[in-house]
Amino acid sequence: MSAESLPINPSAFAEAIKELSLPSIYAKASELKNSIVHLQRSNTELQTFVSESCETETEKQELQGYIAENEGVVEAMNARIQLLKTEVENRGQRWIELDETE
Repeated sequence: MSAESLPINPSAFAEAIKELSLPSIYAKASELKNSIVHLQRSNTELQTFVSESCETETEKQELQGYIAENEGVVEAMNARIQLLKTEVENRGQRWIELDETE
């Protein structure tokens, strides 16, 4: 058994959020959006470093791998935000987009 914890799959996430209050759902969406902003900023910085400062092809490939991994995480987080939106709408409520400024 691995000591590393893995995120729950989308169907388990969708089931788990059914128990959350609306404020908790919006808090989770805000948390996810904040994480996305930080990952995107990190990717921008990594991409700049790759294009301006990488000295070896191995280093460049490693950093590009991290960038791709971050992009996959962002995609998964956006999917979770969509699941949160769907849950709110399934409760007969209108989804309210949160202010995305920092």
